[in-house]
Amino acid sequence: MHRGGGFAPPIAFGKEGNYLWGNMPAADILNIAMNEGSAAKDQDFSLCFAGKACTERLGDLGIQPRRTRVASGDLRNVIKTVNGLPQDYQGQLKLVINDFHPQVAIRNVVLLCMLLDPSGPSEELTAEIVLHTLYSARLTSSQASFVQTWIDRIDSMDDGSPDIFDGQMIFGPQCALGWLYPRQTASLLKLIKNASYTTSQAEASRLGVMLSPQRTDYRDRYVWTQRPRHRLGYTYWRKTGLLLPIGQPLESFNTVNRLLYSANGEWLLKDNASPAMAWDPLEVNKTRQGLKLPEEDYMGNLFFHIKHQLIEFIKRVRRFKLAVFLFSMDLLVLPEILGVGVSTEEKSQMTFDRVETSNVMDTLGPSPILASWGTRLNRDNPHSCLLMYSMNWPMKVPGGHVDSLGMDKKQKIMMQVATYLGYKKGMKLDKPPPMGQLTTNLGAFFDTRPGFSRYLQENGVQEACRAFRVRERKVPRILPSRIGVGIKDFDSPKITITLDQFYWTGFIQYPTWHERFLEFEAA
Repeated sequence: MHRGGGFAPPIAFGKEGNYLWGNMPAADILNIAMNEGSAAKDQDFSLCFAGKACTERLGDLGIQPRRTRVASGDLRNVIKTVNGLPQDYQGQLKLVINDFHPQVAIRNVVLLCMLLDPSGPSEELTAEIVLHTLYSARLTSSQASFVQTWIDRIDSMDDGSPDIFDGQMIFGPQCALGWLYPRQTASLLKLIKNASYTTSQAEASRLGVMLSPQRTDYRDRYVWTQRPRHRLGYTYWRKTGLLLPIGQPLESFNTVNRLLYSANGEWLLKDNASPAMAWDPLEVNKTRQGLKLPEEDYMGNLFFHIKHQLIEFIKRVRRFKLAVFLFSMDLLVLPEILGVGVSTEEKSQMTFDRVETSNVMDTLGPSPILASWGTRLNRDNPHSCLLMYSMNWPMKVPGGHVDSLGMDKKQKIMMQVATYLGYKKGMKLDKPPPMGQLTTNLGAFFDTRPGFSRYLQENGVQEACRAFRVRERKVPRILPSRIGVGIKDFDSPKITITLDQFYWTGFIQYPTWHERFLEFEAA
């Protein structure tokens, strides 16, 4: 991830490209308040979480790599979207979730089985098991046993088909989960199930990545602009590998979480991976305030925020009319697979109210996504839309990144950052502002609109929109166009958040400030 001001991008020491966690905050892709409104209570919804572009080294899992990889990273967007529906929602909810990475695909089916099953432990206990399976390197023996039970149960449904691994679970009269995975996913599941490495071997691998002495400088760069109390919690999490409040007993977490390791016991995540990047720190802080928790332990507060989200999700999915379909394939292939074995008329009716494609446009470009998914929007719902975002577009067009500016213009932006942070010209200071606070946040005050418009033009977006009967929304209704602005400030050339919000966003979430979000609707 590159940030303005000349800092080198943090090249990960760990396994390249295994994004088992998302690195953008969870998003509600419905945003009912700004779209369907009160009518949503009785409306049926079909939502597709189609995937995220990434470059997994699947050879680390014993799988032949391919050029295009599609993965959503984790279930956070699903969780937040379902939690955004009305409490008394009465409609039928259909979720299609795709992830090419076989390890993530396995995690998704195991986690969803635990979340949907009403016969399991209490909502609170289930939430904690899922939370630690998502984000902790070790589990308690009882948690690990529960996860293993589901792994065994899912594996037992494998009929040995040479090409596919499919199955279905029924959780009561109105909830079903089905999956259609390639054979390689079933093969990996068996390797994970039968893995023989020890917890101590796994811990050695994790610590070798997350606390590598060769990477100390990169870790320090991430935390040095944080408040000291937040540095402590982040460092504690990296050392322990457990997403828990500081002070909680750790001894019982004595069993490796095999869903975060390869079949050989190798830690799969990059060394800059952090659950703090997957959840909006402003919302985490609101949860902290509501529970009257101390501000000092951010990772502990994140634990309670995610747990709250999971409990709410469990309550909803166990009473909603819900059908979930899991896939593990290229994003551009999925629309055709959805139509296999159905009539032309039925295929034309397989449309979605929202299609979320994360940042796959960084790999494929926006136009192929419009070609594959533009025709899949539900044209009977005026609020249906296709969502994309890009992190890497500034590297693909001249003038797209703040670093492309001349020194004079960069110095002017640096003065804006300094003023925003409360440092005024002529002010007497005991010490100057940390240069890192200025240089790493230049992008927050850089106008990304002209460069991004040029990027879309060069990638043929207007032509693709005409060809596939969609149009770009000029006024977003799901997410703001960039990080650091409210949705009503979508056309602002720079951030509009308060100084306190800037701290949480800039130094905890740690964006590049160049990310751009897009929405396309049926034309």
